[in-house]
Amino acid sequence: MTAGVAFLAMTALTAALLAGFLGALHPALDSFSHFRIHLSVLTALLAVALLASSYRLQAAAALLFALACLATTASALPRLWPQQAVAKPADRIVYSLLQINLRFDNPTPKKVLSLIGRTNPDVITLDEVSGMWTRELGYITGAYPYRILCPYPNGVFGVALLSRRPFAAGTAPDCEPRGAMATATVDFGGTGVDVAAIHLSWPWPREQYW
Repeated sequence: MTAGVAFLAMTALTAALLAGFLGALHPALDSFSHFRIHLSVLTALLAVALLASSYRLQAAAALLFALACLATTASALPRLWPQQAVAKPADRIVYSLLQINLRFDNPTPKKVLSLIGRTNPDVITLDEVSGMWTRELGYITGAYPYRILCPYPNGVFGVALLSRRPFAAGTAPDCEPRGAMATATVDFGGTGVDVAAIHLSWPWPREQYW
């Protein structure tokens, strides 16, 4: 009975994994892809346990499928080794961008300001900018005078884009009507580059159309 229940659970997890690849059929299926790593690991664990049962052939197939699914997420998995720093080329100017999801109720905002001070990026794109963060970001207005902060319809947080570099002449930063995306054309030494700060909500069923 235990093996039978485990087999049913493995089958359900395998079906959920498969659904994550079929988002083109219906947007609801996109949600399964978000949990691909979790589903792959759970499927693999059940499959390994069932290799010693009468369901060994099904378990072997499910294990291979789970490992193949997990391989598709390799680029999203954390690195277990330090990444080699890339040296800045000496023959050209290098600009940097820092992206942070601030967490609207972050209890340690000064650590974020310290990070910005240490990394000294040219442009900063920020998510979950609440009223508290609006106040904290005011302290670095002198360093990042070119900015746009977008309100959010939920009344809790929005997005922001801060820049040391001026916005391109003849352009103006803009907030998408929902307040979840800020865009600006930043002037990098005479070259205008479109930059966006975006914070997506769960796509289906609320915002898949957007």
